[in-house]
Amino acid sequence: MRAYAREIVFCKVFETLFGSTTNEGDIFDFEQLTKSDDIEFAKTLLSCCLDNISDIESVISSNLKDYTLDRLYRVDRAILDVAIAEIKYYKQTPPKVVINEAVNLAKKYGSEKSYAFVNGLLKNVIGEI
Repeated sequence: MRAYAREIVFCKVFETLFGSTTNEGDIFDFEQLTKSDDIEFAKTLLSCCLDNISDIESVISSNLKDYTLDRLYRVDRAILDVAIAEIKYYKQTPPKVVINEAVNLAKKYGSEKSYAFVNGLLKNVIGEI
């Protein structure tokens, strides 16, 4: 269920890119998270992402070659926000697992090229952290 917890966090972060406000309490809106450890993981990951968004955006920006942050597809940006938060601040999940989960989200929600972009950028980020 960790993959589903990440997906919920991705959705909440995606909403914030359109001006919506959210907090870790919003995780309880999802009845499918039945294990308390999955709920706690989702709350912690969302909090890590929201509390450190400026630093996360800086990491993303420093790894963009021909783009600026505001030109990124919002789905890709939300996926990257969550993945970088988990890699940099949660640190209990191996980075390769985080990348795999992010790529799966990109395949599900992103464009045809999203998964390759997300994979490449996260591999660069891991080298920096």
